[in-house]
Amino acid sequence: MSRKNRTDVVAAARIMFAEQGFHGTSMRDLGKKLGLMGSSLYSHVVSKDELLVDVVREASSHFQALADEVATMSGTANERLSRLVHGHLQILVEDPHQARTFLNETRFLPEPERDKAVTMFDRYQQVFRDVLSSGCASGEFRSDLNVHLAANLVLSLLNGTQRWFNADGALNVDSLALEIHFLLTLGLNPDPEVNAA
Repeated sequence: MSRKNRTDVVAAARIMFAEQGFHGTSMRDLGKKLGLMGSSLYSHVVSKDELLVDVVREASSHFQALADEVATMSGTANERLSRLVHGHLQILVEDPHQARTFLNETRFLPEPERDKAVTMFDRYQQVFRDVLSSGCASGEFRSDLNVHLAANLVLSLLNGTQRWFNADGALNVDSLALEIHFLLTLGLNPDPEVNAA
């Protein structure tokens, strides 16, 4: 058996947190999965909290990189929204265990890490609000759009796909992104009848 390192421990925790939940995973369970017992496991990590922090930080970095890219991206609001939709789905699909842990278990982070995660998520969501607002101003989206509500709904729709989407199924992530973007922009269009004609 190959020698385990901290990366192996975090990777195993990411899967177990996603499948069993943070509170449903014990350090003993984790050690058993890795073939590490007692002091061997604790030579790599101090606590289960520390593992959750690592998983959430890594996931956060992916979402923040997407937000930073779109915040400085040229193009129409529609194009920027398309990039957000596709990029967000790609993050969810590339590492579904990490994504599921981030979406479902972040609330169990110790302080002040939980506050940092909430701040990061608000910064991420602000990019969605900014894109939607710019679309309202340019006439691409409805001028009466409730931007805060719309941003929440878009993210809820995207995050919900991780419960049912199968990357090995008939629909690939590119096709899914196109379908979702089309659905969103029909609903955001100032005159939906134009698209229906």
